[in-house]
Amino acid sequence: MKLDSKGISALSLLLAALLGLLLAGCAPRIYTEQDDQASFAGYHSYAWVAPTPGKSVKDPILDSQILEGRVHRAVTAEFKDRGFEEVAADANPDFVVTYHTTNKEKIESTGPSFSFGFVDAFPRGFGAVAVPVGGDVQSREEGTLMLDVIDGKSKRLVWRGWTKGWVSQDSYTDDAVKSAVQQILAKFPPH
Repeated sequence: MKLDSKGISALSLLLAALLGLLLAGCAPRIYTEQDDQASFAGYHSYAWVAPTPGKSVKDPILDSQILEGRVHRAVTAEFKDRGFEEVAADANPDFVVTYHTTNKEKIESTGPSFSFGFVDAFPRGFGAVAVPVGGDVQSREEGTLMLDVIDGKSKRLVWRGWTKGWVSQDSYTDDAVKSAVQQILAKFPPH
């Protein structure tokens, strides 16, 4: 079978679409919730507030000043690119930003397990052999990175964005944190 230039172009487009779907399936999901009564239109300045240390996080990797610095730098860069001004917490900001992390162990299975066997006639009777096939159970850490936006006047939480499944050995680099923060803040302010 020979492909002309139209066939090659169509095949290339199909392969690109399939690759895009595959990569989209691997991308972490971003979740948000918001106060439907809140107005985000007047938000121009914000203040960063560090989370309370040791608050319900059992993994010291998820509760460190190093990780806080990475998240703060990523939030600052993202908001600066969008025209928000960072001010001191006591300078009456329009909103306050902080972050939280949590983790839990998640058990995953590859599916049900079963065995099959066969009976063979030996010269002096019968014998059976069973071969187990199937499920493998694995444990992995599932982490959540959460960003909170608190209204500067009412001091109420008005928006929250988070991603699950964020934890891996590569998740703590500057680039990984920056990517996670960008993906979360892409949904702020809500439309």
